[in-house]
Amino acid sequence: MSNFFPLDYCYIFAHCYITFVRFMPRQPKFSREDIVAAGLRIVRASGFEAISARALGKELGTSSSPMFTMFKDMNEVINAIRTAAEETFIARMEGVTEYFPAFKEFGLRLVAFAKEDSNVFQMLFLGKDARPEIAESIARECLGAVKQGYGLTSEQSEMLFRQMWPVACGIAALCVKHPEDFPEEVVGKTLSYHFSGIMSIIKSGKEVEDIKPVRR
Repeated sequence: MSNFFPLDYCYIFAHCYITFVRFMPRQPKFSREDIVAAGLRIVRASGFEAISARALGKELGTSSSPMFTMFKDMNEVINAIRTAAEETFIARMEGVTEYFPAFKEFGLRLVAFAKEDSNVFQMLFLGKDARPEIAESIARECLGAVKQGYGLTSEQSEMLFRQMWPVACGIAALCVKHPEDFPEEVVGKTLSYHFSGIMSIIKSGKEVEDIKPVRR
């Protein structure tokens, strides 16, 4: 007959359970989405250069170690933050081609994004690892709508794009540091002046004289 009493079984079970809990892998406290969201908050508040494992840990109220239970290394973390920032920009441009002229609506939104989310704008479009092709692809979708609405050829629409694209990007870049210099009505008129002038030249079929500066 066994000498174990029911209480002995309870002790054995408790010991096994405690041992299992002690040595089982810890579940991560934060998800990938939590870490990426914290990274975006840091970028918005302090800029892309402020991103580090320590800064992320501080933002989440923990050490830096949780980052590396969810991500391989900091490069993977940074890439995930960039992707989330790109998704933010894409969401901001949703439905832009439903406007006419679509390219002007794109320009207004691009400038507004630079004003309101300047650090994210710099990370995406002005930093050393900038990805301007994301904005350019959306701008070209808008150009397709303009091409159809104004009856432009492919060559004419490409000319329009080459002239309007640097204007929109240039205003947006200036707004990062000096947003007060470009209120929405000024941006709207500036884009309209350039658009109307370039469209008039395109429709006229004339070549623009390349005026070269000469010393007086």
